[in-house]
Amino acid sequence: MDRRRDTGLVSKTRQFTLALAYWLRPPRTASLPFLLAGTIKDRLIAPPAIPDDTRIRRRPAGFAGLAPDLTTDTVLTAMDRGFYPQAHWGEMKWWSPPNRAVMPLHAVHMAKRFRRTMRNSDMRVSMDTAFATVMERCAEPRSNRQIHLTWITPDAMELYGRLHWEGHAHSVEVFSAEGELVGGLFGLASGPFFSALSMFHTEDNASKFAIASLYHHLAEAGFLAVDHQIMSPWVEALGGITLERDAYTLLLERPGAVELPVGKWAAKFTLADTAAWQPANSETAASGSLPENPADLRCSG
Repeated sequence: MDRRRDTGLVSKTRQFTLALAYWLRPPRTASLPFLLAGTIKDRLIAPPAIPDDTRIRRRPAGFAGLAPDLTTDTVLTAMDRGFYPQAHWGEMKWWSPPNRAVMPLHAVHMAKRFRRTMRNSDMRVSMDTAFATVMERCAEPRSNRQIHLTWITPDAMELYGRLHWEGHAHSVEVFSAEGELVGGLFGLASGPFFSALSMFHTEDNASKFAIASLYHHLAEAGFLAVDHQIMSPWVEALGGITLERDAYTLLLERPGAVELPVGKWAAKFTLADTAAWQPANSETAASGSLPENPADLRCSG
């Protein structure tokens, strides 16, 4: 057998084993039959290219069936409706979870200590200069995890690599003073919203710098919010909120005035610039497109 084919088979077998182990852990085990049933049904009866609310299953929470059509227009339209494609193994599937971690860009709050750390750093930020490498680094095992299961499979890399080439997916890179890539993130822009999909760091604060720089660039360009999917302590500390799906989809319908074009982006601000940035003074906040109080975005029940 060809060594490359052998390596690919080993990799796929390992990914399948890890994915199976993921779903066999309580409380996910109870959802596995529903995931399999939904997958089989969509293989027998072709699902619509673009999902809607009627496709969302209760179990697993947010599962909306197979995603056989991953053309650019389909992906962007689905994202505008609150869906994203993802799979730890096998075919891509649509997901729209009941809760989303969202950062309203006018409400970003950075502590004075962090601003000082950022201002005194000798790291450098760029955008769209190493997209493929950032994806690869995001997919690598984390040093603090014994079992590593990533959704950034070869299929996902191919999808987002194509979307990057077409000007819709973007990366933020953080380099050390020596020019080494030490942190970054990548995600997808759709209208006035940006979905931050994954990040990594090999030096302290590098991924935090990438997030802060992303917020700064997006807010100044007229973006309204960043979707983080799952809340992290750091995003929450910056002012991130958790929205129920109804509130999130209402947010997606709000108009924005995006100035960053489709195509390759370039970093406009240094870390020192971002350290001095005051979100409340951005055009996004002044436009009145979002409530002054982020809590007003939350779904009441």
